[in-house]
Amino acid sequence: MFIQRKNFMRNLERLRVSEGRDLINGLRLDRNEKVDIWPQGMLAKIFKDKADCFLSVYPESSGVYERLAKFHNVKEDEIILCSGIDGGLKTLYEIMTEPGDLIGVAAPTYAMYQVYAKIFQLQLEEILYTKDLQFGFEQFDDFLEKRPTMFFLPNPNQPIESCFDLAQLEDFAQKTLDKNCLFIIDEAYHMFGSESGIDLLSKYENVVVARTFSKGFGVPSIRLGYLISNASNIEMLTTTRMAHESNSLSNAVAEYLLDNYEMVEDYNLNVVKARNEIKEILASLGINSHGENGNYLLLDLGSEGRSKQYVKFMTDQKIYIKGPWKGDYAQYVTITIGPIQLMERFIIATREFLSKEASKYGS
Repeated sequence: MFIQRKNFMRNLERLRVSEGRDLINGLRLDRNEKVDIWPQGMLAKIFKDKADCFLSVYPESSGVYERLAKFHNVKEDEIILCSGIDGGLKTLYEIMTEPGDLIGVAAPTYAMYQVYAKIFQLQLEEILYTKDLQFGFEQFDDFLEKRPTMFFLPNPNQPIESCFDLAQLEDFAQKTLDKNCLFIIDEAYHMFGSESGIDLLSKYENVVVARTFSKGFGVPSIRLGYLISNASNIEMLTTTRMAHESNSLSNAVAEYLLDNYEMVEDYNLNVVKARNEIKEILASLGINSHGENGNYLLLDLGSEGRSKQYVKFMTDQKIYIKGPWKGDYAQYVTITIGPIQLMERFIIATREFLSKEASKYGS
């Protein structure tokens, strides 16, 4: 084997995300994507006014920076584009840490937090949720006493949702600042009801906000995210960026959605409305669900075995849901929420599952 550097990484298993879904006939409720499709002809609208040289030249990202600065009421030098939020996370790990450093994140959460911790040889402490699905404040306070380098707080988090308002986020910012710890607020799911921590950036030098076009904007295909912080922090974070932090195709889509943001807002309002309706329907069927600020719900099926049966039943009907989760959360599955007319298929299938279950056990 020729590549023999960083041998510790040989035990790091990386799996490709499953690509076996039937995207034409299936109902995609497993990856918190936009469940609906964009209007026919939208791609043509995005690219129709581009210059003939559009594909022949290197990307120009100034239009995205200009629009994002206006959208968030910040300066352009307070933003850095990256490949989704995970690209921004990698930059933070790369710039902010040395092997052996301690970092923390609420957990369970996005898997790349663990992956990057292993790649950069860090100590990762997962701040676990309690049995009643509440954030582990006591563990967090103990964690801060160990003088960590960074703490990541997805707000809201998934699959177990915790969501903090601006006053609570400021408390996190102050506590981490007191320990000289960088505080990163992961706002991937911000556009479905949560408050943003962007207003803290002018007051707390240790705060970074991470955003993405994958969830609220509904275009995970373009793999575009960004970090927002004070100009001094961003200047440091840009030192390891690639020659071009984005590409022309992604930039064009991002610019179009920022210019036509009402399209994004309308869809997200429909998701919020559907989320509330589906929670009520599930409750009437005897299934408890958890979630108030994202485009997803965590469903409690009562046991790991029942969760597996439910997932298999749905998959057989090409309704893709995520789960069961591992360990103490094996009784739970996650569903993405889309407009209610698209979720009817899920509701009908859930009723069928429960009916067959009742028939099987004679209840």
